[in-house]
Amino acid sequence: MDLDDEPPIPQLRLHDPIDPNARRERLSANAEPDEDDLPSVEPLRKKRERAEPGVRAEVLQDLTDDPLQLDWQKRRSPWGRRLLWSLLVLLAAAGLAGQYIAYHFDELARQDQYRPWFQQFCPQIGCTVPSKVDIGKIKSSNLVVRSHPEFSGALVVDAIIYNRATFSQPFPLLELRFADLNGHLIASRRFKPGEYLNGDLEDMAEMPPQTPIHIALDILDPGPKAVNYSLSFHSPE
Repeated sequence: MDLDDEPPIPQLRLHDPIDPNARRERLSANAEPDEDDLPSVEPLRKKRERAEPGVRAEVLQDLTDDPLQLDWQKRRSPWGRRLLWSLLVLLAAAGLAGQYIAYHFDELARQDQYRPWFQQFCPQIGCTVPSKVDIGKIKSSNLVVRSHPEFSGALVVDAIIYNRATFSQPFPLLELRFADLNGHLIASRRFKPGEYLNGDLEDMAEMPPQTPIHIALDILDPGPKAVNYSLSFHSPE
C-alpha cells in the first residue's frame, strides 16, 4: 500500500470554533463515573491505621520513665521458727517422759541406777520414794507344821524368815502350800504381814536386813493327804 493512499489526518487549528455541546458531554461523562470505577474506602482506612503506630511511637518518645518502686522487706530469719519448733518438740518429749515415769514410778524408783535421782528430787516435789523390794533375797528356815495344842482340827506353822538383802524392804506376802505324796496341790493360802507378825513385830514397817524373824501361824488342818508343805514369798504390792 502506498503512503499516498492513507486518509489524511484532520488537524485542529486554533482559529477553529469549539462546539460547546460536545465539551459538556465530555465533562458529564467524566463527572459521573460508574460505581465500579469508584475507589474503595477500605484501603484508605488501612493506610490510616498503618500510619497510627508511627504517630504513637512519636508520642511515646516524649514520655519520661518514672522510677519503679518495690515494696521490699527484709527476709525474716528462720532461727526464730526453728527455735519455736525445737521448744515444742522438747515440751512434747518431756510430757511423754513424765507420763512414762508416773506410770512406772514404783518400778523405776526401786532400780539402783534411777533410785538416787528419785531420792534427790522427790523431797522437793512432794513425792515419796517407795521401798526397794527384792523378794529373791528373802529366805526361810526351820519350817515346822504341827498339830495345834489347843484346838482340834487345827495346825500351827512355825518358821524363821531372813532378809538377805543389804537394805530394808517391806514384809512380803507368805504363801503356804500343801500337797500329797505325788505333789498334787491340795490347799494353799496367802498371809499378809498383819496376819503373821506378832508382838513387837506388828509395829515394824519394813523387814530389816540380816535379821532373823520368827513367825507363827494358826491354820485349819487340810487333811491326812496333805503330807508335803512349803512356804514361798510374794511382793506385797
